Amino acid sequence: MSTVKRFMLLLFLFALPIVVPVEAAAYNEDGRIHFEALFEVLDRDVTEENTQFAGENFPETTASAQSLRLLGKLSVRIVDPLEIYGLVGGSDLSIDDFGFDADFGGAYGGGARIVLFRERNPRRPFQIFADYRFLQFKVSDSVLFDPTIVDNSGNLVHLLPPSGESVKEKIRWTEHTLKIGVMGRDYAFEPYGGIRFSFVKGKDHVPTSVQTLDLDLKQSDTFGIFLGTSYYLTPSDQAALFIEGSLFDQYSLSGGIRVGF
Repeated sequence: MSTVKRFMLLLFLFALPIVVPVEAAAYNEDGRIHFEALFEVLDRDVTEENTQFAGENFPETTASAQSLRLLGKLSVRIVDPLEIYGLVGGSDLSIDDFGFDADFGGAYGGGARIVLFRERNPRRPFQIFADYRFLQFKVSDSVLFDPTIVDNSGNLVHLLPPSGESVKEKIRWTEHTLKIGVMGRDYAFEPYGGIRFSFVKGKDHVPTSVQTLDLDLKQSDTFGIFLGTSYYLTPSDQAALFIEGSLFDQYSLSGGIRVGF
């Protein structure tokens, strides 16, 4: 199990007991405009479609992808239950099974968050919310592309002799995430959690001297859960630190600071 997955399991184990709201939920009620500076680190499995190269068939491949994102998020509450937001920043991408390890490329996205139900009873206040987000980026890396087969005599044959070809591989990554969760308040803490559905739609571009491959990438798992909390730094609730983790569809950790205006 990777370090990210171990940390995520520990985070959920120790964070679950605080998800008991005892004060009014304050998320996005301290102002109409918010700015967040955040990081995300994730590990998830992706599947690349089968293909044919130099007359030989290759099956679909499942591999582990790791990514670090550094993002800025600007959100605006249009009406009381509805907030829209934009994202801009950068992301890297590593897929070890492909020998792919790209540096940061520009990333952008956006989404919307809506409060489906809000209970303001001071003894047990909470809110139920839904959040949709998309993020897109494109990265590249110089890799050794060396497809091989085993002939009838058991010998390893390189389809790009003598031992592969250096190519500029490019991956375009688009992800969509829908969360449905519940949020409460425990003094300065604002814990929340719920279920999530995530989808990856990617394109792997591999130009070679023999032929150019454009292969589809998609998620291996769609359903997951998430859990997080904010910690308000001021009595006015205008600044907060936050941390959030996800399990199953991806093993991820994100955090940062949010400021309301």
